[in-house]
Amino acid sequence: MSDPLFHPMPLRGAPAHEWLRERGGHTDADPAFALVGQEAQVEGVQLRRIWHTAGSVHFESDVWSDPDVVSLLLPLQGAFTIARRDARAIVGRGCFAALPAGAAATISTSSPTARLTLLTRPSGGIPPLVGLVVSTSPAVPVLIAAANAVLDARLSAGDPAIDGLRTALQGLAAAVLSG
Repeated sequence: MSDPLFHPMPLRGAPAHEWLRERGGHTDADPAFALVGQEAQVEGVQLRRIWHTAGSVHFESDVWSDPDVVSLLLPLQGAFTIARRDARAIVGRGCFAALPAGAAATISTSSPTARLTLLTRPSGGIPPLVGLVVSTSPAVPVLIAAANAVLDARLSAGDPAIDGLRTALQGLAAAVLSG
């Protein structure tokens, strides 16, 4: 995985907005908006853990236009509302949201929240998503534990464990979507 970008202190105002902008997101120009983000990426897998203060984060369509790639959003703290086109749902602990990775969406919170975001092509022939899916799965806590462990390990790009971890995350994404 790429060297994770970890910010031990929250980014506030313009630096927080810039961090999101560099990742295809934007918020209203609230100078009090703060976030803490950590990420890892290798070919075929992008993993982020993000905490931020209340507000709305808008994600535009991005380069992950492969219809087989999904974006899984897993709450770690608090709940968030996700909206895409005419679909809107509240996602809390134990649930997940999934949508096509290239899709635009808005995530809104009324209090500080933390979540994991995994963009990948799930293994096992999971059919492409056409809209927003919000559900539960017994595999959610397993994926959360594995994703947190990957981010906490701070692996370097040449680590021999990368291929196995990529395969594990893709398999766990399939398990969550199947469950």
